[in-house]
Amino acid sequence: MARGFDLGAFAYAHRGLWLQEGPPENSLAGFRAAAKAGLGIEFDLRPAADGTAMIFHDSQLGRMTGRQGEFETLRAEDLKGIGLVESAERIPTFEDLLNLWPAGLPLLCEMKIDGSTDPAGFARTIASRLADWQGLAAAMSFSEAAVRALPDTLMRGQLVVPTSYTEEDTFDGIVRRAIEDGIDYLAVHHTDIGRAAKLAAPAGKPVVVWTVRSEAELEAALPYKPAIIFEHIDPARVTP
Repeated sequence: MARGFDLGAFAYAHRGLWLQEGPPENSLAGFRAAAKAGLGIEFDLRPAADGTAMIFHDSQLGRMTGRQGEFETLRAEDLKGIGLVESAERIPTFEDLLNLWPAGLPLLCEMKIDGSTDPAGFARTIASRLADWQGLAAAMSFSEAAVRALPDTLMRGQLVVPTSYTEEDTFDGIVRRAIEDGIDYLAVHHTDIGRAAKLAAPAGKPVVVWTVRSEAELEAALPYKPAIIFEHIDPARVTP
């Protein structure tokens, strides 16, 4: 089984260490660059039509491939042949990443639950694969059902919808349920770190913030001592 780890001991490259002029997001090249820099990564998992776990953020293909269509309607063999825009990279599978990733650096696996994806079923798919992997890994999702379907033996995180998108009471309710259910950590938007830290501190739950993209955002978050998911800033600024 994938091993748990100290969330705050690492910084996490958002969708890999990608650049506008370099490797695209959620690509094997971006993951290799993050590993070379000694970083953990956050990345996105969603199922192909045949259930294979693939690495891709959007429910639609267009933004990252230039090809129109819904991701979930294509089988893994078809998706693996689709190129990521302005690069030689292709849409990777979860297996592709695990085959290259160093066991001593952590993976934050975000399960994307939308369309016809079954939350519990997809969570079981990810947990099953991580049961055979001996590196550092955690799985998380905005879907409470998906997170609760993960086994207690796997490090589990609850992503929380930002208060800019929902009511503060809704945010607080998600956090409280996660804590009551024994979730291992919270993942919140950097603008909600103060609120999340206040709720998480009594239970001793660590918090990771996403996605820090500027020095100002970093400086505002640092007093709360969260783990940092970042992009397009110097990794040395966020590495513990």
